[in-house]
Amino acid sequence: LVLPYEGSTKIKHNKLSLLARKYKLFIMEENENIQKILGRFHTIVNELSFLGRTYENFGHIDKLLCSLTRQ
Repeated sequence: LVLPYEGSTKIKHNKLSLLARKYKLFIMEENENIQKILGRFHTIVNELSFLGRTYENFGHIDKLLCSLTRQ
């Protein structure tokens, strides 16, 4: 029982690191509409929350607004 638990903890940590990096580097992709960018952003935020990492709502708003292009 101990070995699978350690493995799942390591996997959770790796996934959390990957998602935190995606959040940090989040930008609007070329020709991406607002629905798609919001969907991608919410997916990342929800997965982070599920794994125990939360950010302030104002942080989400700032992050999202800064990632938009001027189009």
